[in-house]
Amino acid sequence: MRRPHWVGEVFVVACLLVVYDVVAGLVRVQDDVAYAHGRALLNLSPGRFEYTADHWLADISWLQAPVSYYYDLAHINITMAIFIGCWVFRGAVYRRARNALVAINVFGFTVFALYPAAPPRLLPAAGFVDIVAKSGTWGSWEGDATAVEHTNVFGSMPSLHLAWAVWVALTVWSMTARRTWRALAWGHVAVTAVVVVITGNHYLVDLLAGTAAALAAWLLSGRLTGIYRRTTVTDRPMLPPSVAEPEAHRDLTGSLQGS
Repeated sequence: MRRPHWVGEVFVVACLLVVYDVVAGLVRVQDDVAYAHGRALLNLSPGRFEYTADHWLADISWLQAPVSYYYDLAHINITMAIFIGCWVFRGAVYRRARNALVAINVFGFTVFALYPAAPPRLLPAAGFVDIVAKSGTWGSWEGDATAVEHTNVFGSMPSLHLAWAVWVALTVWSMTARRTWRALAWGHVAVTAVVVVITGNHYLVDLLAGTAAALAAWLLSGRLTGIYRRTTVTDRPMLPPSVAEPEAHRDLTGSLQGS
């Protein structure tokens, strides 16, 4: 299957960025609603697990910077590396992977707009430590007023960090049969799940929603890609008998000679 032209793919990514910026603008005017939703999500967790995990990391100063850098940079860089690598090296897998990633983000943006939720670190009087801000790493720029204008600070549910990580694992699994690469991809999922919770950025239920979104998008994209392939094959013009019969004859002859 021929891969789509790169210009169209860049346009798709640009559209997603524009939509994200619009959604971020919508949820900024719903602070009280976002805080209420955040507290409701926290109450769903057994024993306030997120609070315990966040304070565990807050007491280990040397680990905060590496974890914060992973939170800030790994999700976008690893996702884009696999996205581009799939387009370059695995054209047969690319359409399904691209469509799944778009579906994940569309679902995420929809939930962000309809159910804005403050992450644990922003809940008033909840006692969480903002690990990324405390570490002073690259992600601490979020505290800048200009940066906040383009950041969806109330996009806790679902966790797109984890949804993207699951997408990476599913895409890598489809791209290669090598156990090392597959293990690294699923390792990225596990590390991301831990990192987004211990930094105070997500609730456990966010992780479940992000995982479900990625799996559903992958399955849906697989169905759509299968329909596209069948339609493409069906629409191909049939060869005239004068051309098709000699080809079939050559295949039959070759099979008899091989036996």
